[in-house]
Amino acid sequence: MITTVRVQEKGQVTIPRDIRRQLKLKKGDLVTFISTENGVVIKTLDSAADDFLVILGKSLNSRGIQIEQVLTRAKTTGSDRLATEFNLSQEERNLLYQALQLQAQAAVESIRLIAESSPTYEITDEDIDTEIHEVRKNR
Repeated sequence: MITTVRVQEKGQVTIPRDIRRQLKLKKGDLVTFISTENGVVIKTLDSAADDFLVILGKSLNSRGIQIEQVLTRAKTTGSDRLATEFNLSQEERNLLYQALQLQAQAAVESIRLIAESSPTYEITDEDIDTEIHEVRKNR
């Protein structure tokens, strides 16, 4: 499918309805733009994070390392130590950091939506930690 849209003020464009439906996007959802050799890809945060983790997993797997090992260790150690421990290449580091950043953004957005839906609800640090742990658990 090819659809042409006009760029509005401040660089805004409307994502065509068919594409919004395909991506299951609704008002307020966050998307990420990924620059590739062939152009720009629009994905949901979860989908983009999953794609990065799949690519990273394949790279690690070729060296006998399971992605789950790296993700588990990432929860308890710093990035430099993690990179050294698993001998991560710069590309692997970038994939891991991008995936974790997108997952964190998705968790924060989920918390924001909960807060907006209940005007008397106050977000606590515990709420944020709980949501982040849920996102990590569901990877």
